[in-house]
Amino acid sequence: MGKCVLIGGYTKQNKESLKASVVDEKIVQLAEKEKPIFLFIGLANSYSDSKYDKMKKIYQKLNCVTTYLKKSNLIHNPKIVKEKIEQADIIYIGGGDYVKLFKHIHEFDLEQLLKEAYERGKVLVGLSAGAILLAKEGFSDSSILRGESEDYQFVKGLGFVNQIICPHYHEDKRRVEQLKECIKNTQKVVSGIENDAALVIVNDQIDVISFNGAKVFRINCDKTYNESEIK
Repeated sequence: MGKCVLIGGYTKQNKESLKASVVDEKIVQLAEKEKPIFLFIGLANSYSDSKYDKMKKIYQKLNCVTTYLKKSNLIHNPKIVKEKIEQADIIYIGGGDYVKLFKHIHEFDLEQLLKEAYERGKVLVGLSAGAILLAKEGFSDSSILRGESEDYQFVKGLGFVNQIICPHYHEDKRRVEQLKECIKNTQKVVSGIENDAALVIVNDQIDVISFNGAKVFRINCDKTYNESEIK
């Protein structure tokens, strides 16, 4: 039974908070263990150590055993990498530069390990770039972050869930305007996930969990741009 949680992002206030959100609580609940093993993968971010320190504090409060997949593990000890992924109940893939994340996933042959974990019913969580990785496609700012372009663009994910997503939806007008142009006269149906909101997909059943009034929208642009809230 596949379990995926796709998080659009967090507002600045919640990025800095060390309090568990309802999204974190739902993630732990999905693990269905008294003391789940939480594995953080921060390959999209240059500051993964500090990101893990924050996640560790949050998830230890939620009664998890926490661990971290370091890039040095990937380079020097692939056996430990395999063991960590196989032992984890929750695999949390952080945000950052999607191109960097996708490159590392393939460079170190992690796709098959993640796929096997998903098929065994482990909880796979993606935040922003991490959410795009688990989806079929995502509307990414990676080329902007890398200074290669001024435009957002669609990138391919691993396709564990049949979703096309736009993280950080409504965070800025330019993202929405460029999304509108990119899906005009196409058959794409996009899930726009606002900060502080997540799509929860369990066995192909979709649910939304959010706080601070955040929402998730279903978006298409056949003749006109349409968005409707997914509840």
